[in-house]
Amino acid sequence: MPHILRTLVWSCAAALAPVAIAAPPYPVKAVKVVVPWPAGQATDIVARVVSERLTASLGQPFVIDNKAGAGGALGSDFVAHAPADGYTLLAGSSGSITVNPLIRKTSYASSDFTTAGIVATVPYVLVSRQDFPAKDAEALVALIKSNPTKYTYASSGSGSMQHLVMELFLNSINGKTVHVPYKGSAPALTDVMGGRVDFVFDTVTAVAAHVKAGKLRAYGLSTRNSSAALPDVRPLAQTAGIADFDLYAWIGFMAPSATPEAELNLINKAIQEAIAMPAVREQYRTLGVEPVDRLSRAEAKRLIADEHARLGKVIKESNISEN
Repeated sequence: MPHILRTLVWSCAAALAPVAIAAPPYPVKAVKVVVPWPAGQATDIVARVVSERLTASLGQPFVIDNKAGAGGALGSDFVAHAPADGYTLLAGSSGSITVNPLIRKTSYASSDFTTAGIVATVPYVLVSRQDFPAKDAEALVALIKSNPTKYTYASSGSGSMQHLVMELFLNSINGKTVHVPYKGSAPALTDVMGGRVDFVFDTVTAVAAHVKAGKLRAYGLSTRNSSAALPDVRPLAQTAGIADFDLYAWIGFMAPSATPEAELNLINKAIQEAIAMPAVREQYRTLGVEPVDRLSRAEAKRLIADEHARLGKVIKESNISEN
């Protein structure tokens, strides 16, 4: 075959060969963000703030879908079994990702998820009615230790984060009180203010206005760091003399575990950029949640793993179950 003819054949063959087409950049359509709680709850509000920023920066709608029920398990289960394509995310939290699988029979495990990024942490505050005999945290600890099982504490339900924070506190001071579980934090807080129960750990979001109005006495924060929403309330690590006391809930964006790393890293980068915005930080602090600065996916995974181990220990030591 003459050289020119051979060259022509090769050129035609090359032109007809399949061409590798690059996948379009993510995202190319709307992303569903499932919130496993009702609209207006802290996780819902935090997720909406970030989703608005992700929509603006990534060019596709990040749409909130509230799937409340079963203590956060309903929406979490939906995402755990959704296609791992980056188009279904979960506004996850300590309760739904860590606590539920440790205490309840769920159709998902913590390992069914991977993190796209943690966006906020939520401190708890130990509070009582304003006329409770203990005027400060040191007096409260002394009162509890000298009167085992005399006093009562409320929670939003057996196995809730409120329950676990209080049990960690009691274990730390070697004290005992009587647990009174409620169906939700609002009725629990109402009964504390009404004097029917002695004290409760609740989120800064829930109690800040009542503390400022003088309806509740705050003994200290569950975290080592202070809270912008309650700047005059110090950590229990200081006020109660429990140096290692540091527990909080987190809120973040999770995805099915097999979701491509490139997509998760892209979301994480956009989340970090959103959290750095002064407007977002102000919105979070107004809510009583703390924005999380520049937390990589690897660091977020470690944080969740550490929480899993710590809360698992509290559950075991205190023999906590759903019922």
